[in-house]
Amino acid sequence: MKENLRQIAISLITQYGDEAQTIAMLRAAEYAAILNSVEWAKWEEIALLIETINQQPHDG
Repeated sequence: MKENLRQIAISLITQYGDEAQTIAMLRAAEYAAILNSVEWAKWEEIALLIETINQQPHDG
């Protein structure tokens, strides 16, 4: 599942660029608002993965 979440994070970065983490946080908030703790935790993890990926040095 961890690799699946990483793929989602990478897809969001590819699609939304600098806004990817914001998108993930908004989705997490939507699930938190409807008390869906499983999806909320998933999107919180995706937001953290995006932050980690964005902090890694880029080759080139």
